[in-house]
Amino acid sequence: MKMNIVRRISVIAFAIMVAFPMQGIAAERVIGSVERQKGDASRAAAGESASLSVGSQLLEGDLVRTGEGSRLVIRFDDTSSLTLGENAEVAIDAMIYEPAGRTPELGAQSLKFVQGVFRYVSGKVSKSMPDQVALNTPVATIGIRGTEFVFGEFTVGMPPGESHYGFQVYQGAVEITSLGGAVTLDEPGEGTFLPLTGVAAPTPPSIWSAEAAAEARDALAF
Repeated sequence: MKMNIVRRISVIAFAIMVAFPMQGIAAERVIGSVERQKGDASRAAAGESASLSVGSQLLEGDLVRTGEGSRLVIRFDDTSSLTLGENAEVAIDAMIYEPAGRTPELGAQSLKFVQGVFRYVSGKVSKSMPDQVALNTPVATIGIRGTEFVFGEFTVGMPPGESHYGFQVYQGAVEITSLGGAVTLDEPGEGTFLPLTGVAAPTPPSIWSAEAAAEARDALAF
């Protein structure tokens, strides 16, 4: 399982070097923009930060944050999108999309989710090159197959003051892999949970309760 994760990261790194051999991974490339926003949000890179607004461009290597009560939708160049709830943080480690033309289609996407609740909708990279997409959370990695899903820290079903990490698929399929095991979610509404330590296996797939599903929706609603 660890080898699969390492292999996926290595393949993505190779794709980046092939696509931009002279620029290197650290080159500042525009990889998308803010499509919708509510409240405060910012981007940070190389020790500098800037506020975001609708239309703001985002660069590879940016760390994106939202504030209290905020929401943000990022549209990437390959048409994939990411919605952030309040107090969320995500690192855009890599985003490349070169449409087919005079050269073969190339793409890679690597996102590291630090905290918060998110909704991800896959785009052209995951459609034609699913192995080139790496989505990493504090508790598990996510493999995708043409999908839309939500994930993050939730409290429903937990004792007061405690939370766990959940994943729920809306369409398509996702594979959730932790240090303790892996599950595939491929039925709409199906989900799984993990403790915040990430050391256990994901719970068996099951349709989330109305209360759990509502918590996820409300965390991302504008």
